Amino acid sequence: MNFRKLIIDILILAKRNFLAVLGFIGLVAGIVFSLTLGSPPLPSSNQLSLPPSSPFDQNISGLGFVEGNTENISIGSFTSGIVAEVFVKAGDSVQKGTPLFSLDQRSAVADISLQEKEMEVAQSEILTTTIDLEEKKEELRRGESLTVGREISQSELKKRQFAVVRAEAQLAHRIKEYEQAKAQLVLAKITLEKLTVRAPVSGAVLQVRIRPGEFISDTSPLYQGAVLIGNIHPLHLRVQIDENDAWRFDAAAKAYAYLKSNKAIYFPLSFVRLEPYVRPKQQLSGDSAERVDTRVLEIVYRIEGSPENIYIGQQFDVFIETQKGFQEQTD
Repeated sequence: MNFRKLIIDILILAKRNFLAVLGFIGLVAGIVFSLTLGSPPLPSSNQLSLPPSSPFDQNISGLGFVEGNTENISIGSFTSGIVAEVFVKAGDSVQKGTPLFSLDQRSAVADISLQEKEMEVAQSEILTTTIDLEEKKEELRRGESLTVGREISQSELKKRQFAVVRAEAQLAHRIKEYEQAKAQLVLAKITLEKLTVRAPVSGAVLQVRIRPGEFISDTSPLYQGAVLIGNIHPLHLRVQIDENDAWRFDAAAKAYAYLKSNKAIYFPLSFVRLEPYVRPKQQLSGDSAERVDTRVLEIVYRIEGSPENIYIGQQFDVFIETQKGFQEQTD
């Protein structure tokens, strides 16, 4: 009975103070939501984002960029023109001499046809001049068989001799014209050949920056090349180390490269070459403490093993073993 009376009293109170009860119910619901659905468990930390640590007691650290063993070759054009056709796409494997793209060739084809016609005309003129020379020589032979002064005059004989010399000179001139036309035809064919750009090395097409119908200028200062290719077997890693660490570097030292996005992926490196020019650093992190006048020494390594899912342009953290510490500067 008491429970029933309590329920009745609550209903009467709720009827008289509806807004207060509604607010109380909302407060209870908010507390329950905050303690349950409103507080989801924290996500687990992403272990792949943790930076790698050096495997050596003393090391030189650097930043590495993946490139082809031929370096990344930015293919240009011999001449300006409209792109007629692109024969490759990014990811294709090409052999040395494979056509990459071509420019409009109609003018060059017409020029070849014109030069071929000029060669035909030059050949015809050589034939005509040769026949004329033979006639002049025959007239001279007949004149020389006659008695000078009685059967033929001295002046007539001289005239026939000069006619032969003139015909020989004309023939030599026609031959030179033919050789010139032939050289112009060779030049026209070279011009046509230059309109088809071919791969200078065997490798992979890394990037295609042109499309049919676009204009290529060989004089633009911002021209970066139409196609980017490189040989990716094996891959090379171009490592930049600070100029202050250059004296500590040893080409025979061990080196490892760790993928920035996953420290569990790493590869041993083999020294290939050192480029003995210390140049300004171009890849800046934006850190307020980073010096913009930093200069770096570039070292090229070969990535050993069988790297999978590694692409040209990716960054690696590189650690190079060294036996030279900074304390040796004060010894």
